[in-house]
Amino acid sequence: MQTTPTLENTKPLSIAELRDRLSAHHAPSTTMAFVLLLSDLVLFFLGQYLVLKTPSIALQLLGGLLTTAAIIRLFIVGHDACHGSLTGSATLNKVMGRIAFLPSLTPYSLWRVGHNVVHHGFNNLKGRDFVWQPLDQAEYEKLSPSRQWLERVYRSAIGPLPYYLIEIWWRRLYFPKRDSAPGQRSEFTLDSLLVTGFASLWVGWIIGLSAPMGILHTLLTLTVGALVPFLIWIWVVGFVVYLHHTNPDVVWYADKTTWMREQGMLHGTVRYHVHAGWNIFLHNIMEHAAHHLDARIPLYRLKSAQAALAAIVPDIPIIELSMRTYLNSVRACKLYDYKNKVWTGFPRKVSA
Repeated sequence: MQTTPTLENTKPLSIAELRDRLSAHHAPSTTMAFVLLLSDLVLFFLGQYLVLKTPSIALQLLGGLLTTAAIIRLFIVGHDACHGSLTGSATLNKVMGRIAFLPSLTPYSLWRVGHNVVHHGFNNLKGRDFVWQPLDQAEYEKLSPSRQWLERVYRSAIGPLPYYLIEIWWRRLYFPKRDSAPGQRSEFTLDSLLVTGFASLWVGWIIGLSAPMGILHTLLTLTVGALVPFLIWIWVVGFVVYLHHTNPDVVWYADKTTWMREQGMLHGTVRYHVHAGWNIFLHNIMEHAAHHLDARIPLYRLKSAQAALAAIVPDIPIIELSMRTYLNSVRACKLYDYKNKVWTGFPRKVSA
């Protein structure tokens, strides 16, 4: 009588084999892509209309909220286009991705290199993946007191906003500084100029329509209609990326051989269980293990792909997302011991 192999004596599937198992979930849909992009653009302009054209403070605040929601959703659509999975056309992906990235002021080509090549290619591998890469204690103690203080801010509960704004958007995406740029390509400059042009038109549009109401009204409109939505967006993206790659159960690697052997690409992230409504709002991006395994899976097929992956690899951690789980990660995950693969806290005293 033939017996079914047990989990213990079954060799784990390789990354290539896992991707092959999920290949049925690739199938891009241009129709779905246009529906998503256009609906989120409508949401953005509806929010702007309420901010600019209604005398009610309550409606203006609602407009700011809708603008924020649209920026977040449009970025996720652009993120898919940047991976080449939104539609089956490379040209269409580039055009739609650049449009979707404009409200979040994200230069398309710079994000593509930093995210697709560096982060997805080597996630959680020290020296390659720079996104939320933890320092070890020796590296931390070599920092100046001011930089140690900044690291403590980044690893605090409020850290995602300043971290993403300074370390990712400012240093690596928007006209990146020479020591942070992935080479000097003309498309990087052109995409940064495109974002700058959009920001100028956006701010100019708000000022032009609100100026007749006086300077205070103009400042309020700029704050509600552009500045606050942008800063909330920055906090959200920093928060989501932090959640996906910083957790007591998440492993970081200092050695590429070990990273490859232990499938760090797959196990360097966690899957959070969120309310169905949040999953819909975030275009299924919280189904992150499937996305990291194979970025060719479109966002509108991630839910089914994640379910299929969970049946194949049941040991991917599933964590209930709550403020408690977030704060637990914040308390536990300050520095990283790469030798023993454990998170540690900051030293009690800041080095002089």
